[in-house]
Amino acid sequence: KTAPWFRDRKSFWIGWAALFLLWLPALAAACPGVYVIDNVFQVRWFLEGNISAHHPILHTYLLGFCMETGKKLFDSYEIGLGFYSVGQMLILSGLFSYVIYALRGKLPTILRILFLLFYGLLPFHAVSSFTATKDILFSGLFLIVILKSYELVREGAAFWNSWKKIGGYVAVIFLACCFRNTGIYIFICMVPFLFFLGRKYWKRAAALSLLPVFLWGIYSGPVYGALGITKGSSGEILSVPMQQMARAILEEGDKLEDGWKEEAEIYIPDYAAYASRVADPVKDTFNSQAFEEAPVKFLKLWGKIGLRCPVSYVKAFLEMNIGFWYPAMEYPDPGTYLAFIPYENADTEQVGELPGETVYIQRHSLLPGLENFYRDYTENGKYEEVPALSWFYSPGVYFWILCFGTVYCLYKKRYQTILSWAAAWLLWLTLMVSPVVVFRYAYPLAVSLPVMAAMIFGKYGKAEEEKIER
Repeated sequence: KTAPWFRDRKSFWIGWAALFLLWLPALAAACPGVYVIDNVFQVRWFLEGNISAHHPILHTYLLGFCMETGKKLFDSYEIGLGFYSVGQMLILSGLFSYVIYALRGKLPTILRILFLLFYGLLPFHAVSSFTATKDILFSGLFLIVILKSYELVREGAAFWNSWKKIGGYVAVIFLACCFRNTGIYIFICMVPFLFFLGRKYWKRAAALSLLPVFLWGIYSGPVYGALGITKGSSGEILSVPMQQMARAILEEGDKLEDGWKEEAEIYIPDYAAYASRVADPVKDTFNSQAFEEAPVKFLKLWGKIGLRCPVSYVKAFLEMNIGFWYPAMEYPDPGTYLAFIPYENADTEQVGELPGETVYIQRHSLLPGLENFYRDYTENGKYEEVPALSWFYSPGVYFWILCFGTVYCLYKKRYQTILSWAAAWLLWLTLMVSPVVVFRYAYPLAVSLPVMAAMIFGKYGKAEEEKIER
């Protein structure tokens, strides 16, 4: 029999404390946290009062506030990052523990215990918990979206008749969108599924579908305007077209008509810097102004070159995102200069010399030996030497879990899982247009593994399945 403490609400608090305490030595080893290149620019923007929507502004404000508070109170940006690290660890461990608690009755107890250990003991979870990128908090929120999407269909009328549950679902979706700019597109693509599943409660389904979009419109419109937020570069969503055009020009330039190459150079002047695994060398010089003045012209040129050089386009696409679908990819990837899982803090060698105030963080490890362990099993890729362990580090493995889980649940007619699988697939599709394969982009799928397991191996009563089918 299951121990009482693992059935009732105490299990949530015990799990929360256990995860936080299991991660605490890793933070002591990397004190005050992992501060990456993106953070350098975010803090710089915050201190200058000139914030860009290139990174989610809520995360920029949260990180900047913690850093500035540490500086004002203790004259130390390091202490400020420590505030952020501990806060993120508390939030993430709480979300993970809540999911394990919520899966009681849906997953066998032994699997719930194993997944608690999965969160608590795997090095990448510990390091991610205090890595100051927006992807980490988004991952925790996306995990709750996956869980609540599963519960929405499984509970049926009990969900749709509760405005509290609907409001909670709207809130977590909106917050997830606030921590990753592509979140709103994922949700918009989920709307048809929501309408279909809630067709008997179409007014409430409409409210649930429209509210997050409405809130996002206010947030990214009037709120951005009031705060003076500058918009991000349009090139961020065009990594795939840029890579394809650059490769086609370099490999099959003789097939292009006169003037096409020169026209392409207007948009991607440094196409010769093309690197198959990362879009940044090409993207960094992208002419956003020219694109925004005539986006249709750019897309027409992309289409024309693609019709002449389809092989180059396919190769450019698949080689750039290979890690998101090929499970045997080895890391660190020599094809990119970015760390697959960052552990070292950003410095001037990585970022370059910048004018004005730029904050870098000095590490003060309290456990140097443990610091070397976590460095080896994250950034240095020593996990590749442990076959079973290496699977959990591979985004491609999670892709194949998605494939298996979706097909298996459809075969078993577990239609209550369709919304969660749809959300996971939509997240994966955004990965396929990412500028590079790094683990933090796929981290939302990694943390969702317990819910995926519940959908595949969970307990389903015959009466419940018949009710959902009806």
